[in-house]
Amino acid sequence: MTMETHAHHLHKAPGTKIWHYFFEFLMLFLAISLGFFVENKRELYTEHHREKQYMQSLVKDLEQDISNIDSFIANKEAKNQIADSLTSLFLGNQYRNHTSLIYYCARRFSIIEYIFHMTDGTLMQLKNSGGLRLIQKKNVVDSLQAYFNLYQQYEDNRQLDFLQLRDYRETMIKLFDVRIFDQMVTNYPIITIPSGNPPLLKNDRFLINDLLTRVQFSRRINLVNIKCTNELKGKAQRLIGMVKKEYDLE
Repeated sequence: MTMETHAHHLHKAPGTKIWHYFFEFLMLFLAISLGFFVENKRELYTEHHREKQYMQSLVKDLEQDISNIDSFIANKEAKNQIADSLTSLFLGNQYRNHTSLIYYCARRFSIIEYIFHMTDGTLMQLKNSGGLRLIQKKNVVDSLQAYFNLYQQYEDNRQLDFLQLRDYRETMIKLFDVRIFDQMVTNYPIITIPSGNPPLLKNDRFLINDLLTRVQFSRRINLVNIKCTNELKGKAQRLIGMVKKEYDLE
């Protein structure tokens, strides 16, 4: 009886409940903290996984850009060769004996055969979904922004190219016979050289000079775009190397 009474008083000793509550609070705090920690780790893992997936897609986009840039540059170089041929034919003393080639070159030069557009699926997805915040590598973000800025510069030059080509076409209609052009395109998109030496609509040296001046303006912007897209290609190649290294994508 004496021992039970002693044990009962010990159980209700002052301060025992405080330690009990403190212990329960500590366990609850640790459980909540651990939950937050696990959830945070899970979110970090998920975001890192998404970031790596975006970077894999970005590399594919950039590789496609490089291929498209090569095609664009080849097209612009070929177009400048046509410009040189057209200029040389017109400035020759006997240009009236070569009007079939003049018609052919003039028509070919008026065509927009290839336009380079950035493969921006991944970039737009990142921007529209707020996914740019997922990219933790500042050097990657900076390089991607520099690539996009240079592309915008190319877009400005491309618009100028369209305007100059429009001016060239406006002079064409004053100098060439549309009936000859119509005969040259019977199986689109193939353009054939007209037979014989069909006459120009006008043999006006001022109109010819106007046309060739516009050809030279357009030729120059082609050179600007070739230079710009070559720089874009270099940036794309360096960005691919950086992304593969930073995200271990080799």
